[in-house]
Amino acid sequence: MRLSDQTVRALPHPENGQRDYADDAVAGLCVRVGTRAKTFVLITRSGKNRKRHTIGRYDPPRFTLAMAREKAGDIIARERLAKSDGPQTTFEDAVEVYYRVHLPKLRPSSQRNIKRYLDRHYRPKLGKRILGELKRSDIAPLLDEMLDTPAAMHNGFKHLASFLNWCAARGYMEDVPTDRMPTPPRSPSRTRVLSAGEIVAVWNGAPDSDYGRILKLCLLSGQRKHQWAEVRREYIAADVVTWPAAVMKSAKVHALPLTPLMKSLLPNDRIGYLFPNGSGTPFDNWTRNKDRLDAATGIVDFRLHDLRRTWATISAEELDTPPHIIESVLAHVSGSAVSRVYNRARYLEQMRKALLSFQEWLQTQLSQTENSNDRHIS
Repeated sequence: MRLSDQTVRALPHPENGQRDYADDAVAGLCVRVGTRAKTFVLITRSGKNRKRHTIGRYDPPRFTLAMAREKAGDIIARERLAKSDGPQTTFEDAVEVYYRVHLPKLRPSSQRNIKRYLDRHYRPKLGKRILGELKRSDIAPLLDEMLDTPAAMHNGFKHLASFLNWCAARGYMEDVPTDRMPTPPRSPSRTRVLSAGEIVAVWNGAPDSDYGRILKLCLLSGQRKHQWAEVRREYIAADVVTWPAAVMKSAKVHALPLTPLMKSLLPNDRIGYLFPNGSGTPFDNWTRNKDRLDAATGIVDFRLHDLRRTWATISAEELDTPPHIIESVLAHVSGSAVSRVYNRARYLEQMRKALLSFQEWLQTQLSQTENSNDRHIS
């Protein structure tokens, strides 16, 4: 309400308790009317935090409404000045420190994902902004740009929120705007399994390049694409490739037997990374190559990670591979904590048999397709 000395004097005292009457002239100022006194109170906010200031008891002419408004204005100005004197770190500056200090603690694939999301979706628009001045209204439009890709929207928000919380912990900002924003939902879990015909088309459509070799290795082994992209010469000994914990999503060392066909796809003339990009880091040119593969095969709704699910499904349904061997090949953590402690068997020979069975199955499919094409041509 629009308070005046006349209206304040006329406000009735309740028989018990107290009532607050807000002043329209000064935001946050109100007169609190109790059973005996009328007191001016100012409420200020800083992010989620509220602070109450007792301005003074209404007692004209010693303390009037005008005096209360003047004192409230001084408090508001003082708090605004204190806020403006806070940390002045920009989004860009904090990102550089984040990359240098925090990211090296994470797996290489996690580092690349975080950089990809922050650099692509947030850094161009927020780079010069002061972290302490960021608001939800600055972030929401950037998330809206990812509405057509729910998985990217979910992951992008998650990586941004983690970064901003890290910034707050280091004192670069006081309030984290993402704390009051709902996390975008994950996209539904995929169930896509390629048919035998689609598998043959993918194999035959794979280019004679590092991308094509990684794709074929993923199909033959059921492993994630980043594992093969990050494989190094020193990971391979005899007929086994062993990825260190830092490369694995499970953060556990994973040993996998190599079949003859898998070995034939590994370059023999390279040291360090077997599939490096131009700058000597692990292969990462996924999108452009995948677009070309889609155009060559005509297969729709297909992701490289579907090859992992396809390998597991065919191994179980077509080749009668035991579930625990499939889980071992996929490097899934299964069983209770106690059983994992006492069962240290790596099942290398059983895994080798499963991988060879899939290789033979695939070669049969490829051979049948070739014979069918030959009969059609003749």
